[in-house]
Amino acid sequence: MKDNSGKVLLAMLAGASAGVIAGLLMAPDTGEVTRNSVKKWAGKMSKDLEKNLQDGLEEIKKMSGDTFGKSAEANRGANKSGSTGSTTTGGTTTGTTGGSATGSTGGNA
Repeated sequence: MKDNSGKVLLAMLAGASAGVIAGLLMAPDTGEVTRNSVKKWAGKMSKDLEKNLQDGLEEIKKMSGDTFGKSAEANRGANKSGSTGSTTTGGTTTGTTGGSATGSTGGNA
């Protein structure tokens, strides 16, 4: 089954545009009154859109700050609670961070 959502959205946008144009052409007001009305409407919509965008950006910053803040706090807490050490097993050294490490030298542990 094909995804026709883009075509449907385009058709709806074209229909809405045609309706707006027809409404403006058949309006009972003079051109100057209609232009002023459209200018007021566009200004109001612009202010509303700007306010919504600012609110959305603040919400995104808050959410991303919380996420990154929690990750940073978790990392800081892990580094404070544990010690950094290394373990040697059979000649292979592996490092650990954020926990305690027991080291053995040589042989198999």
